[in-house]
Amino acid sequence: MGSPKKKGSISAYLIEEMVEAIRDKGEVFVFNAVKPEKFEQILSCDRLVFVFPLYFDSLPSHVVSYLEELNEFIKDHPPKKKPSVYAVCNLGFYEGYQTKWALGRIRCWAEAVGLPWKAGLGIGAGPFTPHLPPEARNKTDKGKEQFMQLLLSDTASDNIFTEPDIPKEMYVEIANAQWIPKLEANGLTVDDIMHP
Repeated sequence: MGSPKKKGSISAYLIEEMVEAIRDKGEVFVFNAVKPEKFEQILSCDRLVFVFPLYFDSLPSHVVSYLEELNEFIKDHPPKKKPSVYAVCNLGFYEGYQTKWALGRIRCWAEAVGLPWKAGLGIGAGPFTPHLPPEARNKTDKGKEQFMQLLLSDTASDNIFTEPDIPKEMYVEIANAQWIPKLEANGLTVDDIMHP
């Protein structure tokens, strides 16, 4: 699925990681929700994995549109087999559990269209994940490994939520050091956006 960003999205990074991990286990197809197409091919897969960023505690609009179109396709062309549904959601905030509502929406969609929901993975501090040293990614890496085991074995589970192995306060300091200079470079101050 991915992010609507043209390049540099964490969703694309996560998709690439998953594809690398399972490439030798079978055929892998990657579809972009910005260009909904190939619904027949999608529904012929054994498993569907929706990967997307969290937008305001929910799904990005392009993912919602994609699910609506796929829903209509399923109504008109009921699939012969029912692929299992998984989801991976990342967000910029520290706590991965903040993705629970978005993962729940994918689960509700799957159940509504008659596809078996299996599990979701919520990754906190997503944009920082590729830049953290290995020792700060232990929890996130362990969560991703657990999720991949579920995916490969086509197993259902509770959702998995991860965040980095650094204190939240440190994460907030690092994040502030990134976005405040960008804000100022655009002629704004923190007060401009914090106090309407």
